[in-house]
Amino acid sequence: MNHDSAPSETSTSSAPGATDSATSLRSSTLTNHVGRLPTHDRESESVGKAKRVRSEISHPVVSSFRQRFPHGVNWYNVGWMVLMNVGAVAAFWHLSWVGLAILVVMHFVTACLGVTLGYHRLLTHGSMIVPTPLKYFFSLCGMIAAEGSPLYWVATHRKHHVLSDLEGDPHSPNDGFWWSHMLWFKPKEGPGELEALLKRWAPDMYKDPVQRFFHNFFPVFPILFGAALYFGGEYFFGLGWSCLLMGLCLRMVLGYHSTWFVNSATHIWGYRNYETTDRSRNLWWVALISYGEGWHNNHHAHQRLARHGHKPWEIDITYMVIRLLKTLGLAKQVQDCLPQAEKAA
Repeated sequence: MNHDSAPSETSTSSAPGATDSATSLRSSTLTNHVGRLPTHDRESESVGKAKRVRSEISHPVVSSFRQRFPHGVNWYNVGWMVLMNVGAVAAFWHLSWVGLAILVVMHFVTACLGVTLGYHRLLTHGSMIVPTPLKYFFSLCGMIAAEGSPLYWVATHRKHHVLSDLEGDPHSPNDGFWWSHMLWFKPKEGPGELEALLKRWAPDMYKDPVQRFFHNFFPVFPILFGAALYFGGEYFFGLGWSCLLMGLCLRMVLGYHSTWFVNSATHIWGYRNYETTDRSRNLWWVALISYGEGWHNNHHAHQRLARHGHKPWEIDITYMVIRLLKTLGLAKQVQDCLPQAEKAA
């Protein structure tokens, strides 16, 4: 259940940018997340029209089980995933219009408002500023998606950006499609590794007692939400199992894969608007199922932008929500202006 099980670094003493020029360039964006906000020019890694070619693999594939699972398997994560997938299959024997409505609404609330807007663009990259209560609301929405606590998700994703497709990237397809898609969070952490990950890559959030509370009690939230779905569905509609299996299990499995395809598919297939030092791609069908996250090459080129679609046909539903928040005065300092010199070619 607890997704705090991404492969953790073995050393936290040296800066990530000290390894080579590529990671040094990427690590400049990390200052954005700890209070020193760089300009878009500093964030962007390259300019110009990208080629439809596969980037070179920048580190050797790790094939040994011992190398990938040095401390064994995180059976809590494995057990939770098995349970959710079994529930998702069982949902097809308990289909109902009420369950479908809950699935659709909660998929948007958790995957769009929670993960792509809250976890990713707001907390990870600081693409906008929202009132504190709204920030915590988005964090709660993300926790019900059960992709990990906000603190863990942000730390892992910042690490991914600095080490994207290099050694140390938590989920690079250089280590295999299935590793980048869903196996990367199955290893068990060694003593102190999780704490080191959080402090190194999300020090700003680690200082927030509310976010630490969310992290420490993260597993409770989706479980309580599942209980509310069952008892509420049974009391109001006599459809407890339908509401639980469709609104929790099936919805979560669909949400998981929409996020995981961003980690895997958009680093393998698609086109590139920008030359970047990683393998990021834009992939329309991933953007469709992930509320705009599939325009991944655009995002890696301009990491802090709230807007991921840079061309007219690159529809970004999450950015539409952000624009609505901006219009309502609920989002300020929205980073949505693409620098003229770096427009998608």
